[in-house]
Amino acid sequence: MGGIIVTGVTFGVFMTEALIHYNMGKAQNEEEFRFELPPPQELVKIAAVTGVFSLLSGVLIGVLQNRVSPKA
Repeated sequence: MGGIIVTGVTFGVFMTEALIHYNMGKAQNEEEFRFELPPPQELVKIAAVTGVFSLLSGVLIGVLQNRVSPKA
């Protein structure tokens, strides 16, 4: 259950960061910063990449917790 929470929180944080970076990149070509969602196809690509790295992060955290935690 903890792994699902870690993965979900990681996805939320990473996705927020990805959307901010997307908008920062768009703002370089425009005069002012406006936050907007990318087109659906781009949003799916961003979410897929973010999802893969969130899952990887959740798995690695779980593995490290099991190896580092003191054995009773």
